[in-house]
Amino acid sequence: MLMKPIPRLFNCLRCHKQTVICSHCDRGQVYCGKRCADFARRLSCRLAEKRYQTTLRGRLKHALRQQRYRARLKKKVTDQGTPKTIPHVLLNPIKNQVITLPGNGRLQCYFCKKSVSNWFRQGFLRHCVIKTVRAGP
Repeated sequence: MLMKPIPRLFNCLRCHKQTVICSHCDRGQVYCGKRCADFARRLSCRLAEKRYQTTLRGRLKHALRQQRYRARLKKKVTDQGTPKTIPHVLLNPIKNQVITLPGNGRLQCYFCKKSVSNWFRQGFLRHCVIKTVRAGP
């Protein structure tokens, strides 16, 4: 009897969607797919850029870059301009999702779409390396 791989169940850190991943595809993912991972990466880079801009070196480099940009435009920049209005955004509340089985009634990995067991792991797989101890000379 061929045993199905035991999957891990986790909620995506960005969209909070429950995701099933088989042990073969599991590399410690915390996002449900490339779309959420790319979005989180862009956000992380944007926050790092903001942190850099608050340092003295970042402020000086930004001022120098703006000075060169304005010199290329060859126009004076003295007016602050009109502030843009920010539209009011309503956030959707996070709902507890229940795992829904596809039409065929089988549970499958979100990434490779292979059929998996109905039992779930709580944590990550830990691949341990056995260290050999050598006797002295």
